[in-house]
Amino acid sequence: MSSAPLFTTICWNLRTSLRWHSLAGVFVLFGFIGWRSAIQVVERLSSSQGAMTVNLWDAFFVSFSGPGVWGYSLLQALPWLISHILFFYLFGDIAIGELLYRGYAVVPLVGSRLRWWFGKAVALWIFAIGYVLVIVFAVLAGGSIVLPWSWQPSKLMISGDMWVMPMGMEIGALLGWIFILFSSTLYALASMQLTLSLISRRSFYGFSAISVVTIISWLLGIDNPYLSRWLPGSQSMLLRHTFFDPNVPGFSMEWSLIYNITLFLIVFGVGTWYVRRMDIYGPAT
Repeated sequence: MSSAPLFTTICWNLRTSLRWHSLAGVFVLFGFIGWRSAIQVVERLSSSQGAMTVNLWDAFFVSFSGPGVWGYSLLQALPWLISHILFFYLFGDIAIGELLYRGYAVVPLVGSRLRWWFGKAVALWIFAIGYVLVIVFAVLAGGSIVLPWSWQPSKLMISGDMWVMPMGMEIGALLGWIFILFSSTLYALASMQLTLSLISRRSFYGFSAISVVTIISWLLGIDNPYLSRWLPGSQSMLLRHTFFDPNVPGFSMEWSLIYNITLFLIVFGVGTWYVRRMDIYGPAT
């Protein structure tokens, strides 16, 4: 039997794993989060001292800033936590079910176990990018209902009233780093979920484990500025980076990107080793 080209394998993975109705639900949910963040910004503006201006990017940053090292607020952490857990639920199970129940047919069609595994890794990477784009546009759409559009940071954003925003920070740079850190963190953690699901042969175990890791990373990082940068998942918490909180030492955004790449390479290597030795012809028990 001839094997399918890798590009065809990736396209097939995208078609069989993508659920459009789920993405529509994600857009609605994060549109609401963006709207709620805009309301929060307006409430803060009404209680602030002096003349302040706000725009859409205030709501955007509230939605994506994540929990800070010194913050105990569940409400502040909730948008960040929801974005991660939801991605794990929607896309973290694109491998184990297929390999256990149809592996005997799918792997010969694809050509090899490694080709199948590489296809899943690339598909997950595309899903991470697409997912972050969806939630970014959703938050902007929801926030634009309340706040005006501008390509410049507002006075509230750079005032330090809600957070420490470095002087000279451009909106394009902020948007770029949010996209890079969110997509790379989701990809690294979901790759860990894929590998754990394969090893345990249960998608629920992988989802539960990576969800617990994410929650523990958030909780352990509270009041622990030296530990925070080593915790998987903290890399997408903007307010825990030195750039936004000078009291957190050595936690640069470049560090986070390198951390995510290293984590992915480790779990992908473990997954590759396991897939080559996994029994795909025995009973799925």
